[in-house]
Amino acid sequence: MPAATERLPLNNAGRTEIIEDLYVRYKQDLIRYVRSLAGQGPPEPEDVAQRAFAKVYEVDDLAAISNLPGFLWRTARNILISEKRHLTVRAHNAEEVTETFFPLTGDVLTPERVLLAKDQMDLVVEAMSKMPKKRRRILIMNRIEKLSYTEIGKRLGIGRTAVTKHVAKAMADIDRALAERDNRS
Repeated sequence: MPAATERLPLNNAGRTEIIEDLYVRYKQDLIRYVRSLAGQGPPEPEDVAQRAFAKVYEVDDLAAISNLPGFLWRTARNILISEKRHLTVRAHNAEEVTETFFPLTGDVLTPERVLLAKDQMDLVVEAMSKMPKKRRRILIMNRIEKLSYTEIGKRLGIGRTAVTKHVAKAMADIDRALAERDNRS
């Protein structure tokens, strides 16, 4: 990490030059710093460093930052923490999907269980094909691509609450399809 007293000449007129200088001087050190905190990833140290530089570039008034290299290090650390948290949520969601749709996995696979799991998957696919396109897309983004409700909302230009409702309705559609199958049996 650079010395806290080290300051780069700051003025917004040369913003691109300032960022380029910051990049040339600190890129490799920042990658090593991120790697010291998180190992080889995920997230990849190079990606975290690149995103940190991009965040610094987005700052409107660079002159307002008293220690730009320190700000860059703190930004990289915050990105890393956020990514680690996000990966934890994704792993939890993956377990939830497995338990919800494939409760029999992990046990001894018998032909009957394989057939039951295939039947369940067929019903899930059929239920998803009957969903409105937007609901299906949101469900896939959340349960398969492991995106958070907030991320989905940003990508689709809708609120987090709307995303939550779409996922809940999609899961209800799937539950209904599975219940109908159980009622026929």
